[in-house]
Amino acid sequence: MGGKFRGTVHTVNMEPSRAYRQRSRAETTEANTGRILRAATELFVERPFEHVTLPAVAERAGVGLQTVIRRVGTKDGLVRAVNRWIVPQIAATRGDPNDARPVGDDLAGVSDRLARHYEQWGRITERTLHQQDASPALKESADAGRRAHREWIEAVFAADLDPLPPAARDDLAGRLAAVCGVEFWLVLRRDQDLSVAAARAAVADLAAACRHLARRPPAYPEG
Repeated sequence: MGGKFRGTVHTVNMEPSRAYRQRSRAETTEANTGRILRAATELFVERPFEHVTLPAVAERAGVGLQTVIRRVGTKDGLVRAVNRWIVPQIAATRGDPNDARPVGDDLAGVSDRLARHYEQWGRITERTLHQQDASPALKESADAGRRAHREWIEAVFAADLDPLPPAARDDLAGRLAAVCGVEFWLVLRRDQDLSVAAARAAVADLAAACRHLARRPPAYPEG
């Protein structure tokens, strides 16, 4: 009993197990966040803003209410989180404006990208615009969307806009932003029941008409 222990002592490294648990928790957190954002996006499209609640998002996402609260805090926090999640996807769908620029009078690149954009994201964009006064976060999203749309239009049609004097430039940019906007697309698709191809052609035709009119002698006195 009192003799010395002569065996070999082996130490067990617990780090791999700890790292695995941490990685597993991170993956679960990421998956839950994705479910919350997808559920919130669906509900924002389906319901008026006042009827989208954090408990409803939790139920749709299949997570606990406290999980939603930890991720986003408040309903405005939820709107901002959804916006941060969606904006890069919208930009990817719409594509680089350099790839959409008209080739002569061919506006297929513009109308094709707008069709992809609005067919996927048109409804939630419309909801945001129509309900922007219901929440500071919705107003932020609507304003940011307008700026992004105008910047995309100005980049795509830079060759038409840049040579014009300021008043004529603003006029043409405004017309192009309108005929290439989500509201007009939804009028064509939903209210007039046009096919995607027909709506795409209508946008291209009207944008071409705006460009053609802008080439006439200026009717905007400077100063």
